[in-house]
Amino acid sequence: MLPSFSEDDIRKNYSKVGTNLIEQLYGDNFLSLSGVESSDAMIEATGIDESTRVLDVGCGVGGPSLHLADRTGCHVTGIDLMEWHAEEASARAAERGLSDQTTFQAGNAIDLPFDANTFDVVWSQDAWCHVPEKDKVVNEAARVVKPGGYVTFTDWVALDDMEPEYLAKVQAAIAAANYARPEQYTDWLESAGCSVVESTDISDHFAERYQTMMANLSELEDTISEQFSPRVFSIMQDKNMSILHAFEEGKMGGWQFVAQAAE
Repeated sequence: MLPSFSEDDIRKNYSKVGTNLIEQLYGDNFLSLSGVESSDAMIEATGIDESTRVLDVGCGVGGPSLHLADRTGCHVTGIDLMEWHAEEASARAAERGLSDQTTFQAGNAIDLPFDANTFDVVWSQDAWCHVPEKDKVVNEAARVVKPGGYVTFTDWVALDDMEPEYLAKVQAAIAAANYARPEQYTDWLESAGCSVVESTDISDHFAERYQTMMANLSELEDTISEQFSPRVFSIMQDKNMSILHAFEEGKMGGWQFVAQAAE
């Protein structure tokens, strides 16, 4: 039987301790594998500039949002299920002098607290894998984006069938409710009235970054073992190795979408 993930599972994975460890493993504050490379590609594809209003759905501690604001001068509203993520993102914005360009708040991706046609771009990096009802996230993104605006995001995706035990392990490793296939996201976007402009396989980038992450994890063995226990380190290593194997075996990957709402 596949595991059932609740909001409590997400909160446990992204507790202050959990988020701190993830940041150390990834080597930046994006909490995502797509990172700056995808951010910059998505900025170029959507034409974000100082006049653009962006909604970052699943903003984490603000990495992509702050990069967007700093690079383009746009205004970003970040929303995340974790209240402390929104608070931390606000604090980091203040430290970087970006408070006037950013707003962060807690909220649910399948019930966005914004009026229709509010944002020029709806954005996300590697966050929707945690949401069970991904079609509802896409529908909400399409609802709040302005006519002619863009919905752009990256996410972990399933590329091939996985045996139930295998799938359960890679879901548990990152507290993913499930993994969509790229064609499902395309169907949901089109059903929501958006035309897919770009659909890009970034699985090689995900795999490369995960290899780096595993190297970072090895370097943290003594720190994690001392702070928690050797058993905790062993569990982390086993879980994350299952993800790397899924990437290397072509079972899972990353995908980048740019879609435009109808005028």
